[in-house]
Amino acid sequence: MKASEIRLKVLTFKHYLHRLLLEFLARPDAGQYLRVLGLLLGIVLCFVVWCLGSLVWGFISYHSNPVSYLRAFYDPLLPRYVDTRDFRTHESEVLDLESYREELFQLNEFNTFLSDKLPINRKHKDPRTESCRIAAKKLRHDSELASSSIVIVMYNEELSVLLRTIISILLNSPMESIKEIIIVDDRSDRDELGSRLDKELGQFPFVKLIRNTKREGLIRSRIIGSRAAEGKILIFLDSHVEVLDGWYKPIVDRIMEDPKTVVCPVIAAIDHTSLDLISDKYTTLWGAWDWDMVYKWRPIPPREMQRRGFDDSQPIRTPAMAGGLFGIDKDYFFEIGAYDPGMKIWGGENLEMSFRVWMCGGALEINTCSYVGHIFRRGGIIQKTVTGETALQQNTKRAVEVWLDEYKEAHYLAAPSNKAVEGGDFVSRVLLRQRLKCRSFSWYLREVFPDQPRPDRDFVAYGEAKGPGDLCLDTLGPGVGHQVGVWSCHGKGNNQFWKFLLSGELENDGKCLDGDGEKPRNIVMYECHGLNGNQQWFLTEGGVLLHGGSGKCLSHDGRHLILLPCDFNDDRFLWSFTGTTESVQKKFYELHSKQFGYRTNAEKEALKEAARQKKDDDAKRRANESKAEEKRQQEEQQRQQEETNNEAGIAKRREEEERRRLEEETAQKSQEEQELIEWRAEKKRREDDKKRKEEKRSIDEGNEQREKEEKRRADEERRRAAEDERRREIEEMKRERDNRIAEEERQKEIEEMKRDKEAIQADDSDEEADESRSDGEQPPDDDAETGQDEQGAETGEQEEEEEEETVREEEERDPDEEEDAMKEFLAWKAAQKKDKKSKK
Repeated sequence: MKASEIRLKVLTFKHYLHRLLLEFLARPDAGQYLRVLGLLLGIVLCFVVWCLGSLVWGFISYHSNPVSYLRAFYDPLLPRYVDTRDFRTHESEVLDLESYREELFQLNEFNTFLSDKLPINRKHKDPRTESCRIAAKKLRHDSELASSSIVIVMYNEELSVLLRTIISILLNSPMESIKEIIIVDDRSDRDELGSRLDKELGQFPFVKLIRNTKREGLIRSRIIGSRAAEGKILIFLDSHVEVLDGWYKPIVDRIMEDPKTVVCPVIAAIDHTSLDLISDKYTTLWGAWDWDMVYKWRPIPPREMQRRGFDDSQPIRTPAMAGGLFGIDKDYFFEIGAYDPGMKIWGGENLEMSFRVWMCGGALEINTCSYVGHIFRRGGIIQKTVTGETALQQNTKRAVEVWLDEYKEAHYLAAPSNKAVEGGDFVSRVLLRQRLKCRSFSWYLREVFPDQPRPDRDFVAYGEAKGPGDLCLDTLGPGVGHQVGVWSCHGKGNNQFWKFLLSGELENDGKCLDGDGEKPRNIVMYECHGLNGNQQWFLTEGGVLLHGGSGKCLSHDGRHLILLPCDFNDDRFLWSFTGTTESVQKKFYELHSKQFGYRTNAEKEALKEAARQKKDDDAKRRANESKAEEKRQQEEQQRQQEETNNEAGIAKRREEEERRRLEEETAQKSQEEQELIEWRAEKKRREDDKKRKEEKRSIDEGNEQREKEEKRRADEERRRAAEDERRREIEEMKRERDNRIAEEERQKEIEEMKRDKEAIQADDSDEEADESRSDGEQPPDDDAETGQDEQGAETGEQEEEEEEETVREEEERDPDEEEDAMKEFLAWKAAQKKDKKSKK
């Protein structure tokens, strides 16, 4: 097409548009359409300007205050989600959704499918109590808190869970106090944790990502992260947690108060299936352990509740910590040896640090006003070492050898397989303990954890309980409520390690063997309640286990336990434990033998010896009694013979006795009559004295009454005289006051009268002068004026003399005359004013 043709078409199109515009403008409603079009263009223009302004404001806000910007961006009111399309198959493309969900569940041992669908900025309800909210107001202000570094170690962590951890810190913490969040990636091998993780973490300027060049494990990775930290306080968190409102300040404030205190938050469990927060699961528990060196959650004992004053806002002084979540002063952390670098992967480091902190001068607390949600996976992750042993076994071996002193044998009884484990070189840790001058483990048990059962104090018997058929008592699984039975003895402890306690409880892993006498086969594991009953057992010296609740004995049928009527000579009821403590066993029999009606062998021998001794004593006693009876009979016969020979003497003695009796009776009667006469005389004398006292009292009362009456009358007369005198004085004072007031008023009226007279005279002189000027055309000459002046002076002197005379006369008048004079003066004064007005 030629250029001329193109120009022609363009001109034609322009002409067409121009004609359409003219036709549109010629329409009567064109103005209305133009207004609508202008409004639409204005709205579009405003929207464009708003978008550009938002972009500019976001850019400026992010670079000026990125924390505030990120908090606004991740506000829970606007849910944010992780885009998983680049590393995970979408559910719409999956044929078997249930299998896919289970596959994702097994990937992390929690509900990964649900985690991807939950907002990464979700908000939980504040679980703190009212007392904790009140206590939070007394803590230091955010600006006064020391700087901290949060260290999080991750390995193949789910991306949505990791971001939810970071964003929960952002939304629920005073970020001006947090120096940094250090993420240590322990050589993860998932695709989404590579460049995608760098991109996600790049939006948080306070997050530092450290990538290990090789797999180090949790313990050594935490050491790496703590060395890179710049804050004064270290806070270690897991990568699958969500911190809650108010979690941060109680930890940091307590560490600032005492740098040697290690503070743990309350762990609020996040269910691995529903991912819901269960905030009250661990609020009544503290950290403990058993002799197999496995961390346990145990109910807080009454002594600790009493120490806290039953105030749920006070911290719990816990014997051990879970190890995943805690805060510690950075300098103190490295002063006491940080983590043991000889430990591998994870496991056992929490108990080792718990022992070290307590025994080396520090303290370990759970702050009940700080809550952190934690996902507990469905199954534990056990890491094998190159020797085939678990890292937990090797780490536990190191902790036991360094810190348990003579009690390490108790651990090897509970976990026999750990005795042969190679723990590596731990000389440096022993030297560390010596350098820190740490206390003994017996001090720890006595002062920090006296509730822990000890072999030398509480174990009657312990270890494996081997029954008939060389089968060992076995819990047959964890938990409570399931039946207990027997299994082949494996020598590894754990579910076959039993402790027969001084209280009569048969305990394994914090749970007790519980039997039901009415249901002989219903023998289960249940939480120890310390109330005896179905959980009380009695171990005889022969090895029979007697049930306290039913009186039956424990046996088994080859699989499960059963309670049967006792037969102490039947091998079906015999059980043997690995070890016994003789001193505790002796004390046990002293406490419980009478309750169960049981006697030890020593007691039986003592009873036999006592019976033999009693038999010999009885034979000797009977022989002595026989001899004594014979002697008594002989003496009786001799006495009877003597009485027969002395009948006359006996009759005489009887007469004398009768005579003495009659004399005594006569004397007694005479004495009684004399006492009666004396009593009557004494009675009459008392009555006369009483009458005289009454008459005297009545006379005294009359005299006293008369004196009181006379005194009252005299007082009344004096009072009346005083009142009359006071009344006269008051009247005199009133008259003097009235006279004084009248005199003052009279003087004031005289002065006012003088002033009025002078004013009237001055007005009269002025009026006369005006009249003289108005009558004569010529002004008066000087002589006339001089005469008038002289005449006026004389007149003034006369008036003054008259006024003085008037004053003297008024002073001589009585008050009534003065009042009449004053009225006449006021009338005269009014007349003078009236004349003056008429003249004008």
